[in-house]
Amino acid sequence: MGGLWPALVAALGGSLLLNWYFTPPYNTLTIAEADNLLALGVFVGVALAVSWVVDVAARRTREAARASADAQTLATVAGGVLRGQRPLPALLDRLRETFGLRAVSVLELTAEAEGRPGRAREAEAWHVVASVGEAPATSPGAGETAVPVDDRLTVVLAGRRLEAADRRVVEAFAAQAAVALRQERLAEEAATARPLAEADRMRTALLAAVSHDLRTPLASAKAAVSSLRSPDVEFDADDRDELLATADESLDRLGRLVENLLDMSRLQAGALGVHATAIGLEDAVPRALDELGPVAADVTTDIPADLPAALADPGLLERVLVNIVANALRHSPAGQPPTITASAHAGQVELRVIDTGPGIPADQWEHVFLPFQRLGDRDNQTGVGLGLALSRGLAEAMDGSITPETTPGGGLTMVLRLPAAAQTTSEEIPE
Repeated sequence: MGGLWPALVAALGGSLLLNWYFTPPYNTLTIAEADNLLALGVFVGVALAVSWVVDVAARRTREAARASADAQTLATVAGGVLRGQRPLPALLDRLRETFGLRAVSVLELTAEAEGRPGRAREAEAWHVVASVGEAPATSPGAGETAVPVDDRLTVVLAGRRLEAADRRVVEAFAAQAAVALRQERLAEEAATARPLAEADRMRTALLAAVSHDLRTPLASAKAAVSSLRSPDVEFDADDRDELLATADESLDRLGRLVENLLDMSRLQAGALGVHATAIGLEDAVPRALDELGPVAADVTTDIPADLPAALADPGLLERVLVNIVANALRHSPAGQPPTITASAHAGQVELRVIDTGPGIPADQWEHVFLPFQRLGDRDNQTGVGLGLALSRGLAEAMDGSITPETTPGGGLTMVLRLPAAAQTTSEEIPE
């Protein structure tokens, strides 16, 4: 209760009481002396002035409080748009709660109605982009308040009609809603474009690999076979064995490259089948070294006899070991072959492939696990750069992991961790 008019009534009432009880002649409203009339006039004037000042101060205080509340609300809204991943629903819900609305919806003009002002007044010309609350409006005319954002977007409020003073804040909400909508759409477009860009990069890298890395062993095998079939040259037994060995080695290398490419495609498509069973590393490691041939003859192994069996797919485990040991051999200095050790810790079996080569800086460790990366290779005879990427994918498919470490004294150590086998002998891992 307050304001200018109540103060005016109080001033007039007080002046009448002062005249009745304290101004001669008493108990009458008659004023006999001019000085008393002047005093009463001054009293009323001062009362009116004070009431006006107090009313103005109170009104400005209310305006300042309202402006502060609006600023805080807008700051919260702006911060939510900047911080949130999908801020539009939260923004509309905040708007609904702030003004006590039943529903808030963001409407967008359809492409058919765009550029045709007459169609914009029809309900069918709009579609709901986002909404919160019960029974949101589906056209600007279906709500109590419609706030246009631009030529295509309109925010519609349903539940009660807002005061004119609230419209400025609602317009700010509407502008932020448009920003949030654009942000969501850009994020969706980026998410859609990212796999396409990655697929394009993979396709480009694959074509580059096919153009050289697959053609090189094929050309070597073709040259050896063509030489053996040529009637113009006579080869002795040693030459024939050497040519056959060249063809066999080239075809083996070609087979490994093709298998890596196929397995990587299966991994990326989620179509790789994994059948895990208990397998001892003392059996798996020699098979992988035999697969690599004479180049792995000098690799030293240290696998304890009491090491628990690992739970892994035997075929995939061999592929993993072949790839990481081949990588270690490729980077090991002459006369310093890699070392393979194994241990058990915390329910896992750990196998380390240790080389003393040039190593890789720690900030580039994750790069070696990207497809078609060949960090440190100085020649073009080392494959398509899928070995470590494929090995990590296969290890993770078996609930394991591969992590790099620095070899003391220089070099790189690849640590393969697999679950230790329990008493059960086999287990199917979901694809």
